[in-house]
Amino acid sequence: MLLRYFRVDRRDIGYFRFTLEAYEGLATLSTLDAQNGIVVLSIPECFAEDVAALLTALAHEMSLTEISFSDDLALPLPLKQETHNDS
Repeated sequence: MLLRYFRVDRRDIGYFRFTLEAYEGLATLSTLDAQNGIVVLSIPECFAEDVAALLTALAHEMSLTEISFSDDLALPLPLKQETHNDS
């Protein structure tokens, strides 16, 4: 099982969750910090490429910032630049 952490606009957490649920078994979203929009995706390894493609598509509809979770600090740290649609 792969874990990928993201920061999203907290208003988009429900949309993100329901979109993933529409693809039964593709990935599970858990909210770690609703106030700050921190979520984690649990992804079966066999669906890693499919989830990556879905995340690319969703980045055109909502703000997604993948983050790395630091156990030492217990704080999520930015992993890469925020991706969002400017149109």
